[in-house]
Amino acid sequence: MTKPEVLFVGTLNKDLPQYKSFAAKFNCLDYVLTTREQFQADLATKFSNISAIYGAWLGFLPIGGFRTVLESAAASPPKHLKIIAYCSVGYDHQDAEALAQHDIVMTNVPSDGAANPVADLVVYYAILAFRQFHMYSKPIYNQIPHTIDLRHRLAQGKFDHDRGQSQMSTSEGDGGSRYHFGETINGRANCSPAGHTAAIIGFGKIGQLIGKKLDALGMDIVCIKRTPLTQQDHDHLGYRATYAPHITQTGPVDLIVIACPETPETHHLINSHVIDAMAKPFRLVNIGRGSVVDEDALLQGLKSGKVLFAGLDVFENEPALNLELINRDDVVVTPHIGASTVENFDYTAVKALKNIELVLDGKDAISRVN
Repeated sequence: MTKPEVLFVGTLNKDLPQYKSFAAKFNCLDYVLTTREQFQADLATKFSNISAIYGAWLGFLPIGGFRTVLESAAASPPKHLKIIAYCSVGYDHQDAEALAQHDIVMTNVPSDGAANPVADLVVYYAILAFRQFHMYSKPIYNQIPHTIDLRHRLAQGKFDHDRGQSQMSTSEGDGGSRYHFGETINGRANCSPAGHTAAIIGFGKIGQLIGKKLDALGMDIVCIKRTPLTQQDHDHLGYRATYAPHITQTGPVDLIVIACPETPETHHLINSHVIDAMAKPFRLVNIGRGSVVDEDALLQGLKSGKVLFAGLDVFENEPALNLELINRDDVVVTPHIGASTVENFDYTAVKALKNIELVLDGKDAISRVN
């Protein structure tokens, strides 16, 4: 009996016992995505009999989404194709709709595996946002190899808001009258996160875990979601969180964390109007989706001093980066690696494989999105 064919776009850990079991049941075909046109041609010829597609983390982003494959009049999906299973939590809503029109199931992976590593990154950014450890970067130690003098010069320097660069004064510290404790740098206060307020936009599994970890730092948590928390929600959280329907209705906040997906409603949710409307200068962390933040507005907010810090793991025009934004000392970036741990990489593979197996066995997927 011929095994159903499953096309693998991207890599996974083939030493996983779940993969070995899967490979014994299905004919696994590895594929390196190049161009949309080549992929269309291959689907119409050598992969015309595939029953499922495993999409690793990038999925079909390099060719603009799977719907772009379907846009060609000459390219209909393979007649046996029943499911495309992605490894990521986030997914392309337009792809989901296009596939539904062809009766093809599309699945993502539950956020359980990503929640901890992503929340860890938010804690890292939150500590940097208040303590500004990143401003004491290694290169300056080569210029001033003296801890007391270094603290003094950085404390007395003036922060260049337009360029986003910290400065050192030219006067030397002597350990006496010029001694500085280090509680400020360039006139910017180094604070503990404790006692400050964090507003989390998007309060699903990841947002709730972020709240738990920031609460452990001593922060007050505000959750921003469509509907208020129920008493059952509060009991499940295990920490106190107040509710607000929109970021502009939170009152004064010190840190905004974006943990929501990309939708038409969240596009440029953080814009110049919102930045101007905030009661006081604040810090921003985005581990959700890049398009939630208008990066031009963010840049102007940093230049004006209304935004004190930005920690970004996602970007508006990803994978391209805004060099003017990321080269600032008041901005710290990571290349979309919030969920990137070995444990989560394997977790997502196992879930995607399970989704494929269930659908090809005539059962319901565990995380269908269309």
